Amino acid sequence: MRTVGRLNRSFYMSVALLMILFNGIAFGPSIVNPYTRNVQLPLTPLVTAHAGVSVAWVLLFLAQTTLVATARTAVHRRLGIFGGLLTLAFIVTGYYTVIAEARRGFDLSGDIGRVPPPPGVDAVARGAGLLFFFVTFGILAGAALWFRHRSGVHKRLMLLAVLGGLTPTPVAHVIGRWPVLQPWAPIIFPLSLLIFLSFSAIYDRVSEGRIHPVSVWGGLAVFVSNAAFNIVIVPSAAWHRCVTWLIR
Repeated sequence: MRTVGRLNRSFYMSVALLMILFNGIAFGPSIVNPYTRNVQLPLTPLVTAHAGVSVAWVLLFLAQTTLVATARTAVHRRLGIFGGLLTLAFIVTGYYTVIAEARRGFDLSGDIGRVPPPPGVDAVARGAGLLFFFVTFGILAGAALWFRHRSGVHKRLMLLAVLGGLTPTPVAHVIGRWPVLQPWAPIIFPLSLLIFLSFSAIYDRVSEGRIHPVSVWGGLAVFVSNAAFNIVIVPSAAWHRCVTWLIR
């Protein structure tokens, strides 16, 4: 039991630290040194706000996992109210940031624009497709808050929100920054998402000897919906019309 407890404490904190490191690798160079951007533009107030909220959210996730690991669950619950508001701010600023980038036709760093779009999909429609990840994150994070009194469900939903909703965009930035990876983008995107989503199931199997239903069905729902959106919806004429309406 002590081994399981130590694994519980270290796993979620490790995921939080991994997300901080991964996002730092993806976004850090173009924020710290603007001259490394593929598109030379200053940070807009909107992007600055979204970047600040994003950093605050990831740091809060680390703080929350640390509070649980140190058995300070009462503080964890009180801080969860602020977490809900910060989640809403993250989604709202993220939505307007994606729309602003779609109107320009490229993201601020220029990294995503260097990733070849799927056949029949233009840069604007592909860029606006990032909205799907904010929807995914919002649904999972909202469900996690709804089930906050059921710790087993709550923590797995929040984990899937982080790994399924927050990882695809930094993956796109990493691919765009490294030309050698760009031809492999159609493979890297689904494979990386599958790997990230599998963390929850692997953790369950190792720590409890069985896989929790949330890890199975939640992970499958995120992966399948993501595949359906990118394969069926993004190339469709209906999506192009929707994007045209959103950015007008």
